[in-house]
Amino acid sequence: MTDGQQQHAPTDLEYLDLKQAAIICSVSEERFGKWIDKGAVPVIKVKGRRLIHSHDLVQHLVRHNIPIPDRLLQGNSKKILFVLTDEPIPHKVTIEVIWALYALRKETAYIFDFVRFDSNIELKIITLLPDKIVLLQDNSSDREPARQLQKLTNGASPIYTFAADRTAELKQFLSE
Repeated sequence: MTDGQQQHAPTDLEYLDLKQAAIICSVSEERFGKWIDKGAVPVIKVKGRRLIHSHDLVQHLVRHNIPIPDRLLQGNSKKILFVLTDEPIPHKVTIEVIWALYALRKETAYIFDFVRFDSNIELKIITLLPDKIVLLQDNSSDREPARQLQKLTNGASPIYTFAADRTAELKQFLSE
């Protein structure tokens, strides 16, 4: 839990009070307060008030499969879902993903999550509503996971298959 003192007054768009955050999460203020007390959502104290940074709230929503309201998304934020079909992910793939995200960190605001391709994937797609899906798999010849994701999204989210056996432009796909 963060208990730092701010040097300047936070903006309304950047920080939320407990009541605003509870409304966004569709829970009571009491329940949201318990999440804070457990350390699930970090807070800062400003002039005796507990405030939640909007980024921390978004991360909490993503972790707990709660839809992110548009008003929490900053500017042109993109929601990217990385779907893992194999375990472990090949080292080469992991390195490419890390470098692509690192290169984009200043160009695009994005929210991302990593999930396994299993029976819970539909819940994550419904709650995150990703702008893009990156399917990470060992080889690009298995087209079935991509077909299933296309069906789950009704074609609403572009799907990019990134495999260890294929040279790809992951950074370009993520920045489009």
